[in-house]
Amino acid sequence: MVSLESRVLYMERINESLKLKAFHYFLMDKDIVSLYNRNISETEEQFLNLLTSIQANDKNQFKEVYTPKSKSNPKNQSSAPFVNDDYFIFSLIIGICKFNIEKTWINNILSIRIRNATTITFENILNENYASKSNQAEIILLYLQLYNPSEINNNLLNTAYKSIIDNINLFENKNDFYILCVVRAYDLIIYQKEASDGSEVTALKKFSYNFSKRIKVLAWILQLIILFALLYGLFKLPIYSVKTIVFLEKYNFVFTLLGAFGITVLGNKIPVFKIKSQELLMRLFGFPKELIKKTTNK
Repeated sequence: MVSLESRVLYMERINESLKLKAFHYFLMDKDIVSLYNRNISETEEQFLNLLTSIQANDKNQFKEVYTPKSKSNPKNQSSAPFVNDDYFIFSLIIGICKFNIEKTWINNILSIRIRNATTITFENILNENYASKSNQAEIILLYLQLYNPSEINNNLLNTAYKSIIDNINLFENKNDFYILCVVRAYDLIIYQKEASDGSEVTALKKFSYNFSKRIKVLAWILQLIILFALLYGLFKLPIYSVKTIVFLEKYNFVFTLLGAFGITVLGNKIPVFKIKSQELLMRLFGFPKELIKKTTNK
């Protein structure tokens, strides 16, 4: 591993480039919104929007960047600049996987990129081939940290660590994307290193991931229960005329179906309602308070 002094000097240079700083913030899970200013270019703003959409788990904002870009169809002979932009492509891959978007277009983009270790790693990420010996383990580690930390295991940490400490010429390669990934990966390895693959920590991380997924299902059920309770209460209110009551009883099943559909859409469209119902269930089940916000925002 390179010296601590070299790392400190490099980290100071990050502030000279908005793109480097934004990507560094992204890897560190720091707020990117603070980097917006009036002097940024259209390309820089697009990149910031891409990163913030992933941080905020906002599929609609992500698609505002992805959709226009996915309409381009560059060829080998005239590749668009973004094709070999590792920062942009890596971020797109995370968003595409995170938001379950069709992968055909991004696979086509990778097929016309410069054929190197990073491109191969990107392809393996899309194929969920995280253990390939052709991968740059540091990039795999960061992808999983941002997409699904429960997939991180001790073998990956060991492989990434060995790759990092063997790379004594890291800063001489002038590959800022890879340097930033290595620096962040090294910190993650120190933080997450475990005694064995079957350790209690690994099991707890997987439980936390599965628990949060099941809470989302329970939250949806809770929303339906609230709906039916409201509908039941409305039908029991003694404020209707005889004609109104007859009408409601005649089309009761229609109102029930419309109500169920409406509350489901409402729950999905209003983030506050959706998140608060998840937080309520987590509190009821004793989930750690300091982890609730982080988990529900994923």
